[in-house]
Amino acid sequence: MRINNITKLVTATLIFLSACQNKEEKTPYPELNALVDSVRMKYVPDRRDNVYDIKVVENEGKPVIKGVTSLNEAKVDLLEQIRKSNPAAIDSISVLPDETVGEKTYGVINVSVADARMGASYAAEMGTQLLLGAPVQVLQHDDWWRIKSAEGYVAWTTGGSFVRMTKDDFNKWITAKKIIFTGDYGFGYENPDEKKQRVSDLAFGNMLKLEADNGRFYKVSYPDGRIAYVLKSQSKPYEEWLTSVKLTEESILEKALSLKGIPYTWGGTSVKGMDCSGFTKTVMLMHGIILMRDASQQVKTGIPVDISNGYENLRPGDLMFFGKKAQEGKKERIRHVAFYKGDKEFIHASGYIRINSLDSTKANYDELNTREFVRASRVIGAVDTKGIWSINNSPLYKEQR
Repeated sequence: MRINNITKLVTATLIFLSACQNKEEKTPYPELNALVDSVRMKYVPDRRDNVYDIKVVENEGKPVIKGVTSLNEAKVDLLEQIRKSNPAAIDSISVLPDETVGEKTYGVINVSVADARMGASYAAEMGTQLLLGAPVQVLQHDDWWRIKSAEGYVAWTTGGSFVRMTKDDFNKWITAKKIIFTGDYGFGYENPDEKKQRVSDLAFGNMLKLEADNGRFYKVSYPDGRIAYVLKSQSKPYEEWLTSVKLTEESILEKALSLKGIPYTWGGTSVKGMDCSGFTKTVMLMHGIILMRDASQQVKTGIPVDISNGYENLRPGDLMFFGKKAQEGKKERIRHVAFYKGDKEFIHASGYIRINSLDSTKANYDELNTREFVRASRVIGAVDTKGIWSINNSPLYKEQR
């Protein structure tokens, strides 16, 4: 009897709370929410690029436009359109970065490889990974931190993954001399002795502030101020490394093949594990170049290569895109990317970094990807065009004004 009474009490309480919530917030404005969607499609057709989480609800008989966006122009346009039909609409839209962030609107990744997810939870889908020393914009705090990467990818990460900074502190980091870790994998040490205590692990592409030259080591500092020593045999001064790398067909294949066998990891963008577009990003990073995050974004960049009459126009190092061609009522859908190797072969992340063939007579023939090869583009000759940045020309790697 006591259990039944408790059950009834809990049920009544839930009904009451639900009723109160429904009274406070309803969505009885389909025409206004349709405007919300149309403005989103105009400014943020791809949710990976910017934030636009807005809806119209009712509060005390009035429409309230609530939510967040990273584009002030989208907010202005939306309010203008909505108030034409309903002047009483109340603005409750926050433009990011919002007050939860404060003055520290920039950040630098502080671990060798930081996971960034599509929601503020470990249960959320993995979106991407960011490397030690990578700069980010800080947009929002909701237990986790919503950030935007140098290639413009919006995701959530934990506070322990990066160091938040004011603009002044960020600029000091950006303009400081650095080293880049060029080995596949290694460590920073508390003393200039690889047999002593480690400070952290390191992976290719990690960048650290150069403090001093110390024999076989570089003395470096992390974004959070930790001091470490990194073997010179596994690192180089950043500017020296950057001038030494050349983007050629041969170099693209050499770097791609150096990653052969590394396991496929959804959302991965490091030598610890990578997905298909994380693989192409990593190879290009090895040349001082930043690509867009996903295959469906990378396909919109570079110099288009005509494959309408077969493979004869493809050159080693070209990006190959796989998926479904556009059909009546359906848009093109890109699901995979690879590098063309030559001789009808390509190298890609599928289970692990491997080589497959477009030739049905070969043992490594890939029937599905051959059938669904829909586009190709060339990065060579397209650096610093839309969606393809040299690191030094990426806006977030520059001093902020």
